[in-house]
Amino acid sequence: MKLVQTRDDAQRAIEILEDAFIDSLGVYWMVKDPTNLKQRKWIIRLLFYESQAKKGAFITSDQNGAVLFFQVNQKVTSLRLIFLRLYVLLFITGVRNGLKAIQYQKIIASVRHKNGLLGLLVATDKERRTSKTAFEIKHKMFASSDESDLCIFIETTVPRVRKLYQSSGYVEYAEMKHPFTDLTVWFFKREPASKSTLL
Repeated sequence: MKLVQTRDDAQRAIEILEDAFIDSLGVYWMVKDPTNLKQRKWIIRLLFYESQAKKGAFITSDQNGAVLFFQVNQKVTSLRLIFLRLYVLLFITGVRNGLKAIQYQKIIASVRHKNGLLGLLVATDKERRTSKTAFEIKHKMFASSDESDLCIFIETTVPRVRKLYQSSGYVEYAEMKHPFTDLTVWFFKREPASKSTLL
């Protein structure tokens, strides 16, 4: 898994993430018009560009997996991000939903631990899904956690993904009802391996 640095890698990672999350109910509630495919894509693109600015946008070696993964509470800003956020607020979410999205992020942040690594979005290509891609993502994320001695935090609103995390070494530590749509949010963490285990 490598950091996204080229335009081609960025386009491929966005394509994988859009395909995986475009029909997510967690995206639908944020946009002005949920039937508008372009609006839903813009939510995912904004998350990608913000993660890329945090040096947290990754693509797998086979180009079939993409991960947004960075340190919790990392703050970044740039003129480009300011304009992107403003565009999304005015034309994609609308002010009312935009303010709800900001409030939602604050609620999630209040439940999530303040120090660790955040797996914001994790996806594999639906048409080329292989165990090799999934293994690379899991291995690299866990290795980053072990090397930095930081927990991984990850959330989902999808029951199938919840089961996947439960069977992949993550521990569920909280759940809450989504404040703005009919969803449950499940919170997971994965503790780093102890240093003695790594020796």
